[in-house]
Amino acid sequence: MTPEGPGGARVLVLGEQLAGVCADITFEMLACARELAASLGGEVVCALLGEQLQQVAGQVTGAHRVICLEAPALAEFVPEVYSSALVPLVRDLSPQIVLAGNTTVGMDLAGHLALALDAPIVASCRSIRAEGTTIVATSQLYGGKLLVESAAAKAPAIALLLPGSYRAPVGAVEPKPRVERIAPTGLPSAPRTRFERYVRPEVSDVDITKQQALVGVGRGMGQRENLPAAEGLAQALGAVLCGSRPVIDQGWLAKTRQVGRSGQTVKPKLYVALGISGAPEHTEGMKDSELIVAVNTDPGAPIFDIAHYGAVMDVSDLIPPLTERLRAARGG
Repeated sequence: MTPEGPGGARVLVLGEQLAGVCADITFEMLACARELAASLGGEVVCALLGEQLQQVAGQVTGAHRVICLEAPALAEFVPEVYSSALVPLVRDLSPQIVLAGNTTVGMDLAGHLALALDAPIVASCRSIRAEGTTIVATSQLYGGKLLVESAAAKAPAIALLLPGSYRAPVGAVEPKPRVERIAPTGLPSAPRTRFERYVRPEVSDVDITKQQALVGVGRGMGQRENLPAAEGLAQALGAVLCGSRPVIDQGWLAKTRQVGRSGQTVKPKLYVALGISGAPEHTEGMKDSELIVAVNTDPGAPIFDIAHYGAVMDVSDLIPPLTERLRAARGG
């Protein structure tokens, strides 16, 4: 399985897909992989596992190669079976680094692979870079309050990339990968775990990850009775209301509206933060919004460090006149 094209070290991305659709984390890992490959002078290889992966493979751009491991036993995600298929591939490719998502799928796989390959592993990576031929990962601990740099002692190193750490490119990215389909070897004949069924959650609320504009509310709103005013502002903006963890924990909004590390990661065109201080737990989930407008009474609030525009004032003094102006501009 000798590479055609770039020489040097390989960067292997363990792509994630569900029901024929690549997960966002796959494209974010590819963005990271391209930066690493440029520094290492190597190639980007994306591995996909499943059954009948032609459609999924066609969604991948920016890799030099896409290797599809296809077998009926890989139709559904079972960590034991997936890792058994990946171990021979990793050994054959001898990558400098293996990228997996810091997700339920990636974390399940990484543990198996690290044990089987005797490979170093770093989780919760916010950024990964190459210093010469050494891989250095910056991971975050305690909700982002502490950043730690780790240098890989040997190859291959396994790094788990946090969702939202890299911005997935829009549109096609060169190079256009060559797709290879491989029948995996080493699959267990009698795995100790098996897939039962996939239960899709009931859609009982709006999906905030797909909204173009969001109004986020935090403890600075004061009390639950002030939410209707924020909802009115959101409607005037054509936005959807969401909130930080303290607001959700108090039952002001449904869990599906939570933004942050323990909630949803959002990247709308507009994010208005009302009474949100900007703790790492929250900003991790919205820092990549195209335009961030923050309103807080504390001029030193961390939210102003990432906001494009900010107002130091009480949200209750801003919401009514702003809502009225917006409604007037939109013809009522």
